[in-house]
Parts: sequence; structure tokens; C-alpha cells
Amino acid sequence: MTGIDLHLDGQGAPYQQIERAIREKIQSGEWPPGYRLPTEEELSALFGVSRTPLIRVFKNLAGSKIVTRRRRHGTFVSERSDNHAVIGVIDIRKRIEQSGRSYDHVVETREVVLGRDIADWPDLPKAARLLHLTLLHKANGHGEVFEERFINISIIPEVEAEPFDAALPNEWLLARLPCTKLTNTVRAARAERHIARLLQLEAGEPVLVSERRSWAYDNLVTWVRLSFPGNRHEFFGEFNPLEPIGAATSG
Repeated sequence: MTGIDLHLDGQGAPYQQIERAIREKIQSGEWPPGYRLPTEEELSALFGVSRTPLIRVFKNLAGSKIVTRRRRHGTFVSERSDNHAVIGVIDIRKRIEQSGRSYDHVVETREVVLGRDIADWPDLPKAARLLHLTLLHKANGHGEVFEERFINISIIPEVEAEPFDAALPNEWLLARLPCTKLTNTVRAARAERHIARLLQLEAGEPVLVSERRSWAYDNLVTWVRLSFPGNRHEFFGEFNPLEPIGAATSG
């Protein structure tokens, strides 16, 4: 392979820069599913590094299921199935805009925490590093949905640098990883004080809470809790045995 078009950003260790450059090529679509990646030898010659950091790069990419390694054939961008992309995911931006209202969001909290501190996600290793986010989704400038989310940094390391001031977490994740398994629970609850304030509800008013966990193959990627004002939303699901299972939606 000649003319490898990969550029490092100079930030972090060599393996981090190389992995980030490869991920960007894949995420942008420039390297589509089935594309054969440069070999460790080619990258070693290109960047003047030993094979040790490159072994780590390919191990991380394969572990995230972003690439598939085929013995004696090379490393290829993994095939993605569109059927996995949005199963069960509520597109809040789309729902609000479809109702004729303007959409906006505000990131209230953005911090890195450890798995041992998160009671809501007990099956994660205690030492796992997670990006903790809280966001307020707005319709016509008013609070409409409150989101709390944890993202497993080890599965998608570049999330640690993403501010989410433009792309929403669900949009950003689905552009980079398939959603191959999802669990979702919906329950009624009384709004916590700070959530009620942001959603302009009276303290203790009912909210519908959707709690969801998502996987990319065998990797737990994200846990999210969405709080919807109970007087303005409902959930609807439909099953047709002759068609794929449809996603739950909110009104």
C-alpha cells in the first residue's frame, strides 16, 4: 500500500494519535466497511515508530469491533448493519422538530468518574472510567427532556475529548459504533427537585423515566436515563411478527 493519507495531531502518546487518526478515517466514511487498513509494518515505516504501539492500536480497534482481523489477509473495517443503528433509541431532537418546535440543548454536567462510584451500572468493573453527562433538551427554549448518561471510555476513548455542544450523545455514538443489543425500562416516578425545576414542573410532579443500556457486540457502551414530563409524553410500542421489531417512541 502506498500513499497512506494519515496525519497525527501531536496530542498524546504515539499509539493514541495513530488510533485517533484511523478512527477518524473510519468514522468519516473515507475508509468504508471492508476497507483494508495499512499493515503494522507500513504504519511503522510511515510514522517512524516501533511495532509495539501499533500492536496496541490494532488490539484496541479490534476490541471495539471497529475492525476485523483476518489471518494472512489483513485488517479490515468491520461491516455494519443498518438494522442495528437505531433500534429502541429515542431521537429527541427529531421528535421535537417534527412537532414544529425549535430544538436546543444545554450540557449541565460533564465529568469523568469511576465504575465503583456508579450504583446504577453495577456490572461495570470498579476501575472502569466513565464519562458522566447530564443534558437538558429544550423545545422552543423551554426544558422538555432531562438526560443523564454514562459512557464507557474504554470502548470509545475519543469520547473523553468530545464536548457535545453540537452533536448529541446518541447521535455521536451511533455514528461511530453499532447498537447491537439494547435493554430499556420505562417507569413512572416523581420528579426530583432539580429535574422538576429544569422541566418547569411542580416538585413531585410525575415524570416518565426511560432507563436504557446499549451494547456494541459484547461491549457495554452506554447507560442513559431520560426523564419526560408525564403530562406531555407517552410511550408506544408495536410488534408485528412478520416485520422487524419496531422501536418504542415518545410523543
